[in-house]
Amino acid sequence: MRRFYIENIDDVSVIISGSEAHHIKNVLRFDIGAEVLLFDGKGKEFKALIQEFLLFNSGPAVKLKIVEEIRKDIESKIKINLFQSIPKFKKFDFIIEKSTELGVDKIIPVISERSSFDLSSVKISGKLSRWRKIAVSAAGQCGRILVPEVVNPTKFADAVNAVPRITGNESFSGSRYISIIPWECEQETSLKQVLKHIGSNISVINLFVGSEGGFSNVEIELAEKNGIVPVSLGKRILRVETAAIAVMANLFYEFEQ
Repeated sequence: MRRFYIENIDDVSVIISGSEAHHIKNVLRFDIGAEVLLFDGKGKEFKALIQEFLLFNSGPAVKLKIVEEIRKDIESKIKINLFQSIPKFKKFDFIIEKSTELGVDKIIPVISERSSFDLSSVKISGKLSRWRKIAVSAAGQCGRILVPEVVNPTKFADAVNAVPRITGNESFSGSRYISIIPWECEQETSLKQVLKHIGSNISVINLFVGSEGGFSNVEIELAEKNGIVPVSLGKRILRVETAAIAVMANLFYEFEQ
């Protein structure tokens, strides 16, 4: 059954307009009475019936009647926040799409030393709009009922200072959260070792991933001072668009029931 995203579903009937309405009527060629699924990206999903095809001055629209709410246990109990240094070209689009499919909770675009992203010369609103549309589309395709939040880009130092620290009296096994940062120069601690020591009460994992060229030594030192654990991903160096996906796939495999 086809799924469509509606930001606010608070009545027994809803109206879909614009390109989605055109897609329903002219591409999918749905008839009156056809069943579809609607999700609000905040945790709710509904079965709905097409009631009427409308035509406004602004374009076509579709009126739907809510039939029932559908209960789904599809979201992970572990919340993963992806702090992704913005890479070149459209690699970030790919990372948003695939991390959404895997189950990421929040995506924080990060400006690191080796990022080519310049806050002063880029129209942030346009970028954010496209990134959020990618997250919505990916959530709809994979059956999720939550759409990951894609927030405004932030500088690396600010991102590092924003995550909670593990104090000296805590350990991986006792903490509800952990922050990790894959680094190609790390030789002592692997992701596998860290996963073995994380306790069952873990609820939040903050994942920092670098752009092309990785993180600088200064950035790694700053991360360590703030309790973020550098980890090795193995003997081979991964591309930026591979690293985030590989780590998240391992995390969800380890902690999802």
